[in-house]
Amino acid sequence: MSVRERLVEATTDLIRRHGVEGTGVSDILEHSGVARRSIYLNFPSGKGELVAEATRSAGRQIATALRELMSGPSPRVVVDSWISALRASDFQAGCPLIAAALARPTAPEAADAANDAFGEWVHIIAERLSADGVDDDTATSLATTVVAGVEGAIVISQARRSTAPLTDTATHLNELIAMHLPATGATPSEQ
Repeated sequence: MSVRERLVEATTDLIRRHGVEGTGVSDILEHSGVARRSIYLNFPSGKGELVAEATRSAGRQIATALRELMSGPSPRVVVDSWISALRASDFQAGCPLIAAALARPTAPEAADAANDAFGEWVHIIAERLSADGVDDDTATSLATTVVAGVEGAIVISQARRSTAPLTDTATHLNELIAMHLPATGATPSEQ
């Protein structure tokens, strides 16, 4: 793994756990094990540029997973990876894009990267829903609801220290998706 990749990975992990404001350059250096000058060689604008790249990287990784999920037999909301991540971190590590979005006052480039990633996720889901016969406007609105529901459920799960909000949200989002799919006789969770 390159120094740049180590910095991005460490930053992503730290902002998932502590937010952008709670993640300092010294924390990133300690977590990544690289020298201070490595940040400025790889990210000349400093922490803001690094956090934005970490946000973009996390967004791409989640988009890849979404594309794989949406290529399955039916569009459905699956939160198993989020449940595992929350449990593995004792509910400390949430979505890095939420942290970036909330940091707009101090990290506008990261907030913009989060916005772009959320938009890509909505597009991926909407594209699949449209392919399955949902009209385009409804598909986009429904995809936005899915992204917002899952992201919100992650935050509530962290606050409650329980995965029940994620499980409940996925169940009801899948019911909502099924209501909008052309009649096939099966809900997304049954297909």
